[in-house]
Amino acid sequence: MTTPTRDQLLAEAENLIRRGGYSAFSYAHLTEKIGITKASIHYHFPTKQRLAEEVVDVAQARFAAALADIEAGNTHVADQLRQYATLFLDGFEASLRPLCGALSAELAALPPGLHERTAAYFRLHLDWLSRVLDQGIANGQLRWARGSKALARLLLATLEGGNLIGRALGSREDVLQGFEQVLALAGAPAAD
Repeated sequence: MTTPTRDQLLAEAENLIRRGGYSAFSYAHLTEKIGITKASIHYHFPTKQRLAEEVVDVAQARFAAALADIEAGNTHVADQLRQYATLFLDGFEASLRPLCGALSAELAALPPGLHERTAAYFRLHLDWLSRVLDQGIANGQLRWARGSKALARLLLATLEGGNLIGRALGSREDVLQGFEQVLALAGAPAAD
């Protein structure tokens, strides 16, 4: 069971991690943003590590649900992939990076529990992409000589890199530009 305060803490901690990274936020930041005491935060999350682990768990569950919705709402693989790519625009205007990218950028500073969760989050991306790409290759909607796993890694790397470039240039279009080029190379029809 969650409480409004607990949910607020999780949401604000996610924003802080996505904006500045795990190392750059503290319970002091949360007290300022939410207006509660550090003792109240410790009641819900005894350690910063535990808070961050739960942030990742909640975000990953939300992301898995979004992937299921994408598949349920689209029959064409290129449409599913493009909708997936738009998830990388979430928080763009607020200068928020994708959570798994923000965490992986400082992997050396993360506690082991966050290493495992960060890797699991990327595996969720890659497994979903590989499965969708397998379908697209099998039904002739896409082609890729090196197989779906190689294409999945290329698409994810392109989106993560595109997010960094887009943020640096202040351009949403730059986030997805390389992704669209890779889709074209894979034989996907142009976006409408």
